[in-house]
Amino acid sequence: MVLSRLEIDLHLITALFGIFIFNILDRSNIASARLGGLQKDLNLTDTQYQTAVSIMFVGYLLGQIPSNLILTKVNPSLYLPCAIIVWGGLSLSTAGVKSFAGIFAVRFLIGFAESPFFAGALLLISSWYKSSEIAPRVALMYCGNTIANGFGGVLAAGVLSGITEAGGLAGWRWLYIIEGSGTMVVGLVAFLLLPDFPRSGKKTWLTEQEQRLAEWRIASSVNGELDETSSIKQGLLDTFTDIKVWALVCVQVCLLSSQTWTYFFPSIVETLGYGKIQSLLLTSPVYVFGFFTSLGNSLIAQRTGRRAVLVMWPLTLAIVGNVMVIASHATAVRYTGMFLMCAGSFSAFNVLEAWVGSMIPRTRTKRAITYALVNMLGNLSNIYGAYFFPSTDAPQYVGGGIALSAFALGGVVFAAALGLWLKRENKKAEKAEELDGVVRYRYLV
Repeated sequence: MVLSRLEIDLHLITALFGIFIFNILDRSNIASARLGGLQKDLNLTDTQYQTAVSIMFVGYLLGQIPSNLILTKVNPSLYLPCAIIVWGGLSLSTAGVKSFAGIFAVRFLIGFAESPFFAGALLLISSWYKSSEIAPRVALMYCGNTIANGFGGVLAAGVLSGITEAGGLAGWRWLYIIEGSGTMVVGLVAFLLLPDFPRSGKKTWLTEQEQRLAEWRIASSVNGELDETSSIKQGLLDTFTDIKVWALVCVQVCLLSSQTWTYFFPSIVETLGYGKIQSLLLTSPVYVFGFFTSLGNSLIAQRTGRRAVLVMWPLTLAIVGNVMVIASHATAVRYTGMFLMCAGSFSAFNVLEAWVGSMIPRTRTKRAITYALVNMLGNLSNIYGAYFFPSTDAPQYVGGGIALSAFALGGVVFAAALGLWLKRENKKAEKAEELDGVVRYRYLV
């Protein structure tokens, strides 16, 4: 089974990693486009720009639960690539917008088209791997976020400085054309790479025996329970009445709120006193650092089985970074703080998503709804977070830094409370086993 697991990694995780890079590029390139003149060319006020950022997540949130419910009934190898091609085409069409109404409409549609991917990818990973194996796989996929943001800054710098006004189009319009076209190509490739759920579809690279072994391996980690689907009604009832789900939502809301600086990061870096192109290039090292810290934190999670503390310490680090950025006027101190902001908020996220899979091992329907719900409510932060960094608050952005620090602190508190509660549940399971000898599932804490 070691060979089969390696094959799963090569087919599933590498594909999701590559797709996620373009997912983030299409979602966040508006920050780079702003430096390239998008706001000026479209005559957007600060409030209109912030609304254009946030409206994408309204569409994104509306599609989360319906999409993941659909995904439990269809083949992911067809459904997800179609979604990728659609959002890539919409992103490309942003190059043609002329007004606030245009970018408002396109951003909303992009969000709706993107809604199947992330929660669906997490559901796929949790269906192919044991709960103890999920963290590093989610980390590898989510590291596409830091790579996209780091590479995106370099790409944007090249486009905005190299092909400005080529063909009569502003550089930021070319940025959308290039990245949107790339996403559509990736969607076509995804038809060849993405698998279906184990033994649920025709698309697989494993033999029937290997698929059965993969299914048994995962079932053995949750007391022999197969990863079956339940009715939508039962799945919704099981999800919405589970206190663990709502605790995860609280942690996720706080964590993603602490990440909302990403949509303004080039503008924040520009307050260090550098030009637009230099500022875009300076974003890259920060995200590269976040890539390595995120991966390292997730590998520790796999090796130790710990979850709560590996969510808590990065969020504490993010608080330190925010304080450095808003409290100092020294360039070196503020830039170092930005590294800590990135390392903290991104490193916690991977472990939290793996925690969902270990806390909701069965059924696939409940897990699908839980991933969608946690992701949906957590991403509400991107709607109100779009207003944390008005340009009038530059250069320190004190209000935004305080808000992000407060949410990070809330995440620490909720993660600690959830960890303590799960410890108590595990102790109850141990005592029950001593009485009746029936083996019970243990939560990762």
